[in-house]
Amino acid sequence: MRNDFLLETYGSPLYVYDNFILEERCQRIARFQEGLESNLPGIRVRMHYSTKANSNPAILKTVRKFGLNIDCMSPFELRINKECGFMPEEMLYVCNNISVKEMELVYASGVLICLDSVSQVRTWGQRYPGTEIMVRINPGISGVGHCKKVNTSGKGTKFGISEANLRNLFAVAKEYNLRIIGTHQHLGSLFLEDKIPEYIAGVKAGLEIVKKYFKDVEIVDLGGGFGVPYKPGERHLPLLKLADELTPILKGFIQDYPSVKEFKFEPGRYIPCEAGTLLGTVTAVEKRKRTWWIGTDIGMNILVRPSMYGSYHEIVFEESGSVRDSKEVSVNICGNVCESGDILGKKRFVFLPEVGDIVVVCNAGAYGYSMASNYTGRPRPAEIMIYADGTKEVHQVIRQRESISDMLRLVE
Repeated sequence: MRNDFLLETYGSPLYVYDNFILEERCQRIARFQEGLESNLPGIRVRMHYSTKANSNPAILKTVRKFGLNIDCMSPFELRINKECGFMPEEMLYVCNNISVKEMELVYASGVLICLDSVSQVRTWGQRYPGTEIMVRINPGISGVGHCKKVNTSGKGTKFGISEANLRNLFAVAKEYNLRIIGTHQHLGSLFLEDKIPEYIAGVKAGLEIVKKYFKDVEIVDLGGGFGVPYKPGERHLPLLKLADELTPILKGFIQDYPSVKEFKFEPGRYIPCEAGTLLGTVTAVEKRKRTWWIGTDIGMNILVRPSMYGSYHEIVFEESGSVRDSKEVSVNICGNVCESGDILGKKRFVFLPEVGDIVVVCNAGAYGYSMASNYTGRPRPAEIMIYADGTKEVHQVIRQRESISDMLRLVE
């Protein structure tokens, strides 16, 4: 499907997803789940896609189609997953510092909740004594995220109950007759092959805490953070190798801890990331003190990852007119939001584009639209899905472009 046709049809900027890639990634995760489960007789393995990566119903329904489960962490995500056909037993509510009102909603839904502080466990217990919960632990080792802002383990993070606080946890659980049926841990977001040893070390540390302190836990959630290659030269996470590393560790744990019935994992970005592309338009080309600045209509309100995390996305320009002779130059690529941090990419070597050329931002399917906002009053873009239909491709709107009228409805 030609990008110029898509922008002419649906407007710029535009999120575009490839259903073939999306389904292929779901198949990979389903095979990973099946492979682990086949090597762990009598144990369930469940892969929980994290809704926050991309909550479009078209993606959620595809996840469910392949028999995967789901994580949610807000009332919206709880509702959208229910509307997409997920049953309460297929969901896990993994939350952080939620209100009493939100707890009431989760309790009424029948979805198992995972609480990540002693304080939150107490608040839950005061209202729902005698219930079953999961708790998030902090295994104490450094996270494996792609930057400090997404490291979710070790010192300096807000997540999880530390080993030092477990005595308080058990006292509160006993006071309110809460049954802790599962533990959860998460080291961070986006690890590739080189970080497998660190992920495995985190798994071992978490399992040791479970064995040492917890009694009769049935569910152990080992988190995720499964990465995808964003930068040139990076390779896909070898799921088979990861499974081979995990299998003997999980087998040994089962032998020492026979009450466990299920392991959970959380493949968030791995499923939608590479299926998504963000299209936009060059709006300005300017040279300032030996630096070329390429302005686009893709602001940080449309894709915030580069501004928030310093994240890298491959960026390509497509000529909108006749072929032009040029040479590669170093450029900074920016958006249309009045913020100095509104940068898509720095010092990228490209053939100098012209106003009107198409901007293609790769690997934008995860934490793209889901983190988009109306900052500076700009509407969010449309989302479309490309489906293969025999010998041709079919495109379908899966989210309408937001209008200024849509934004004004809540303030009128």
